[in-house]
Amino acid sequence: MRVVLFASSDFALPLLEGLHTSLHKIVAVYTQPPRLSGRGLRLKYESVGKRAQELSIKLLHPEVINEPKQLEYFSGLNVDVAIVAAYGQILSPDLLNIPRFGFLNLHPSLLPRWRGAAPIERALMAGDLNTGVCTIRMVKELDAGPILAQQDVPIGPETTAQSLSILLSQIGAVQVISTLDRITEMSEVPQDRSGITYAHKIMKREARINWQNPAKVVDRVIRGLSPSPGAWCMLNGTRIKILNSKVIDSEGSPGCRVNSEEEGAPLIIACGARAILITSIQREGKKPTSGEEFTRGYRGKINFE
Repeated sequence: MRVVLFASSDFALPLLEGLHTSLHKIVAVYTQPPRLSGRGLRLKYESVGKRAQELSIKLLHPEVINEPKQLEYFSGLNVDVAIVAAYGQILSPDLLNIPRFGFLNLHPSLLPRWRGAAPIERALMAGDLNTGVCTIRMVKELDAGPILAQQDVPIGPETTAQSLSILLSQIGAVQVISTLDRITEMSEVPQDRSGITYAHKIMKREARINWQNPAKVVDRVIRGLSPSPGAWCMLNGTRIKILNSKVIDSEGSPGCRVNSEEEGAPLIIACGARAILITSIQREGKKPTSGEEFTRGYRGKINFE
């Protein structure tokens, strides 16, 4: 089949690679416009655009996909099916109706739970024990189309947004291609209206760690926002990102180090209840490091705010 991919983030890379080696033909890849970067102000594509160029696939990056001239051009591509995976623009009903088999969307949650912009982050921050990835048929309403395929994935105590995104993207790539191979015989399952939740975009204020919260909540925020935008706090006027942690049994003043002040010792910080062991941390302007390495290079008491 003639396929077009609409994608902009790393999440879509396994799908792009899978489509490229499949029996289907990628007619084009739509992605977000490149941005000016560097001293020479050269146009820089994100990962999907860069990889599409390397694979010699037609790359398109309209500022507004729903403009009449864009609809006309897309119609001329004679597409059988289009696939969306973290594209970044709302698609109009006129656009959705153009391909022979419509638009499919690869969504990283078990719909109808966590419709919207940040399903991976929200699942982790909410403490969900499992999530998954769905291939749905796109309709006008956000992430509300019938489900063609889905797979459950457990969320472990050390899972981060990055590790979960990589896993779901790999599973999703196989899922979408399998769906394409059998698209004429696939059954559609309407979403359960009673289980709808929305994964709203992460607000800046949510990324600041509140050490008064129980350790399990602090840990979920840290892992759910790792590595980007990153959960953060302040230490003597310096912004610090905490990128990975785990909950342990210890007590102390919230935000303060509770174990040995010795250089190179594990970095354990008290919360409102219990504590977290910090395994990856990043000082502003520096590269990420382990908690132990951080304590070796820091002089003074560690009291996070």
